[in-house]
Amino acid sequence: MVAGGSLAAVSAANALRAAGFDGRITMVSAESRAPYSRPPLSKDILSGTHGPGSADLPLADGIELRLGVRAAGLDTAARRVRLSDGDELPYDGLVVATGARAHRLGGGFTLRTMDDALALRDALDAAGDVLIVGAGPLGMEIASVCLARRLPTTVVDHMPPLRRHLGRHLSDLAVRAAREAGVRFVRPRAPATFAADGRTVYADGRALTADVIVTAAGDRPNVEWLAGSGLEITADGLVVDARLRAAPEIVGAGDAVVRRGAARTPLWTAALEQGRAAALTLLSPDVPAHVPRPYFWTEQFGLSIKVCGPVPDDAEPLTVSGAPAERSLVLRWPPGDAPGCAASVNHPMPIAKLRRLAA
Repeated sequence: MVAGGSLAAVSAANALRAAGFDGRITMVSAESRAPYSRPPLSKDILSGTHGPGSADLPLADGIELRLGVRAAGLDTAARRVRLSDGDELPYDGLVVATGARAHRLGGGFTLRTMDDALALRDALDAAGDVLIVGAGPLGMEIASVCLARRLPTTVVDHMPPLRRHLGRHLSDLAVRAAREAGVRFVRPRAPATFAADGRTVYADGRALTADVIVTAAGDRPNVEWLAGSGLEITADGLVVDARLRAAPEIVGAGDAVVRRGAARTPLWTAALEQGRAAALTLLSPDVPAHVPRPYFWTEQFGLSIKVCGPVPDDAEPLTVSGAPAERSLVLRWPPGDAPGCAASVNHPMPIAKLRRLAA
């Protein structure tokens, strides 16, 4: 059984079939839509250049998909998953891939699901201005779409925009492009808060309003349904080992899990690769440990930024090609105290080559 309709869930189910497993595979998803990819939500879907169907994920033949019902409880002794509709499903092997939900600060829109993206897109059609709380990749991608629609846009965050995700060098480049496009940044000394009605944001005591307010403040793993199961759960998600195993015959993948001793990695490629690796662990418990290969990309304000490896915050990178002024370049941070990293900005370098450069 696969709990969840996330990318990691689809990746695991497809990998089971690809590896020759011909038994029954049941996937349960809380959403009423068939599984889809989330990165297009803040780009093509929100901008209106593509419709919802363009993000659909292919699912292997013979997988039973139950939509609109979520995993609500787990009995590991009886090997049964209780569903939100009261039904129970037995399992021989279980993949926990229930993903995460948007972290709500108090009001406005969030962007985590396809329905979120369509609702926000409709709201932008009638908006005169936009306020975004959160200056991470998601908040900045939303801001980019809003500016492309010629909507005055303010981004509020007490942390430096994109710094935690891209480091100083790349974040400075992206913020410069955002300012030139017209983004107004507000950086309060403390996290912004919402009024009780959810229509006003307070930053250092100053009231900020807009026709559309969006919260882009991270996510929370969907693991509450595992309470009382005996599995190890933290604020970062279900704890799994190097083979993505949480317990005998139970594996986890994607945004709902965290590897023991490591940071959570809510990335598209991490979900894809973890899903495959978790499926192989179910079929053969002695498979080699999963080796993460961090890869992240964002598209905003005319910049396509791709990163392989953890970006050092303050270290100066080596310029492999191009120049910052041209906004087309390849950078490399050689391995040292931390693993190596490589990044491209508006440069058609294949991901495999970028990974080799990082290594």
